[in-house]
Amino acid sequence: MLNHKLFSIKNIILTSVVCLLPVVLGFVLWDKLPEEIPQQYGWNDQVNWTLPKFWGIITMPLFMVVINVIYLLSLRVSKQKFSPKVETIMSWIIPLLSVTLGSFMILKPVGFNIDAFCIIGFIVSILFIIIGNYLPKTEPNPVVGTRAPWINNNPEVWSKTQRVSGILLVIIGIINLVTCFFPFGKYVFVATVFPGIIFVIIYSLVISKKSNKATEEK
Repeated sequence: MLNHKLFSIKNIILTSVVCLLPVVLGFVLWDKLPEEIPQQYGWNDQVNWTLPKFWGIITMPLFMVVINVIYLLSLRVSKQKFSPKVETIMSWIIPLLSVTLGSFMILKPVGFNIDAFCIIGFIVSILFIIIGNYLPKTEPNPVVGTRAPWINNNPEVWSKTQRVSGILLVIIGIINLVTCFFPFGKYVFVATVFPGIIFVIIYSLVISKKSNKATEEK
């Protein structure tokens, strides 16, 4: 059953407050920050665009709050069933992303000299490992899991696809967790994630076709 404590209004407020913590860090370091704060870094760690200091501090955390509220409210009104552990992960993914990325956006301009991809790669790798562990345990639903029309409508295809997706996510997550702090890490990321997505799509189509054929023969 859905644990309404995790998706309650009280918890939505709490997680939204956590999303805003980088704003506090920004104002604490106000005097050390440049007048223009980078908001996006490119493939080679170049700055793509900036915002004036005040807006540069608050924009990303506020955006994450909006996403968090919409996301958790959609889960609150959903009647889907998730295990307590899956619900906890779902409830705190966006706040943790906001704190990590928001803090990085503030600390990098004041001398936290680390490639943007290292932070993003690290976060994504951890999420892959966590989500991969729980994907095989999810039941068919419109929110969580590897989804496509031919997967959603067939419990057998759903179960097999989530199991394979979970294994791949854990493997890809571990590989990238090891390599994300090296210069070649971004290339490893591309070389593992995109082939993994293609493999899962092809795999799900194949087992869906086999399942449909078996049903027709009965």
